[in-house]
Amino acid sequence: MKIQRPAPSVVEHYLHLWKARGSEAIDLALTELFSRDFENTDLGTVAVKVAALNGLYATNVYAQLAMAKNIVTLKIGTDLRADEVNPALVERIARLPVANRRFYSFATKYCAMHRPDLYPIFDSLIARVLSRFQRQESFDQFSKGETWRGDYAVFNRSILRFREHFGLEQYNVRDIDKYLWTLAKEEQAGNVTF
Repeated sequence: MKIQRPAPSVVEHYLHLWKARGSEAIDLALTELFSRDFENTDLGTVAVKVAALNGLYATNVYAQLAMAKNIVTLKIGTDLRADEVNPALVERIARLPVANRRFYSFATKYCAMHRPDLYPIFDSLIARVLSRFQRQESFDQFSKGETWRGDYAVFNRSILRFREHFGLEQYNVRDIDKYLWTLAKEEQAGNVTF
């Protein structure tokens, strides 16, 4: 089956698939976990958040306790409570000094679990599907050097423009994440093609 142009009916179909597969139950459990210690000051709670997110969302953070300590040290509560996306917050979480590595996807997911109304999730599956839609029907314009993986502000902008371009404003960024991710999984399974 060829992938359909994004539209509310298509999004609803994929959101239904998301729920039918049990993903919504996992998401709700994570949402409850991430509502605890919203300020992220308790090392034990933050470590459990990091471990749960890493395990369930396959973020490949191998130094989980170090990441939890890093997050506690960053004092991210005020940034998470802001009414706008803060790309610098994502970058601060992503850069784990002891690992000398950037855990970008993890950081976007960590912020999104706290603020699903604001922070879209960057995931290689989502980026692949989004890139295909961009090639088929340009919904965003990029300056030289702008990339989704390199700059969270660019990725966030593209998600918002994607939503607007295809008339999906009734869906929050978390719904768009679920739609794109489920679509990508369906493509992987060979159920849809671009």
